[in-house]
Amino acid sequence: MTSTKTIITAVLSLIVCLTARSQSLPALLVPTDARSLAMGGVSLPKEADQLDAHAYFGKWAPKTADNTIVGADAWFKIGSRLALSAEGKGFLDKPYSITGAEGSSKGSYKPYDLIIGLGAEFLITDAICAGLKVRNVTSALAEKNIGSSIGGDIFVRYSSRVWGVELAGRNIGSPINYGEGAHSIPFLAAVSGYVRPVKGLTLAAEADYLFKGGLMASAGAEYGFKDMAFVRAGFHYGDPAKALPTFLSLGLGGKLAGFKLDGTFLLLSETLGNSFLVSLGYEF
Repeated sequence: MTSTKTIITAVLSLIVCLTARSQSLPALLVPTDARSLAMGGVSLPKEADQLDAHAYFGKWAPKTADNTIVGADAWFKIGSRLALSAEGKGFLDKPYSITGAEGSSKGSYKPYDLIIGLGAEFLITDAICAGLKVRNVTSALAEKNIGSSIGGDIFVRYSSRVWGVELAGRNIGSPINYGEGAHSIPFLAAVSGYVRPVKGLTLAAEADYLFKGGLMASAGAEYGFKDMAFVRAGFHYGDPAKALPTFLSLGLGGKLAGFKLDGTFLLLSETLGNSFLVSLGYEF
């Protein structure tokens, strides 16, 4: 009887956690670049000449899931044609109580997603580049419900000082199994682009198609004053059941002697309102 109650409790905890997340591995859809997130989540190419590295901290959906985001990534160029990248980030969910067979409390458990990735991109011509990123995701919903997935992204990009466009396939990889059956990860195809009509102003947009069903679209703008102070805003359209929910984003940034400080705040969303991301970085 005790064993049966324990199993029922574990299953109920797993169902609650999966329901709160709406889909498997939603962390793979969350932009963790403060600049990108401030512009609605549009994917943007690195602009550093040799190195771009930053660490970040944020709160995601504080009114509901109350996830804590922590992580760091680095992009560095080797020679004139090759660039390598590395990332490590964690999404720490709000803890939930664990109830024993007799109804007594046995403490709490904090679900998490841990993502580690390595990437490479090759400059085919002065303007055309192709690349890939491979990542491992470990996701824990409960003590005995931990799964992993290996996947990654591929892309090809044209970029210049005036405009650019990118085609990408993201989250291409193996399903994740928490012990009760396999769940597909959010595989999507994306097209994004940017244009700089005047000095200091960048306009960008992106459209995503999730193969599990669902569409997302983003648009954003950034204005930089003397490449030192930046104001950003964006809008993201999404489906809360199959993708990121719709939100409006605002952001500020500053850069001095290579050091960067960026912050983003989300609003006009019942699910993601008051989410924020702050990053500190360095580039040259």
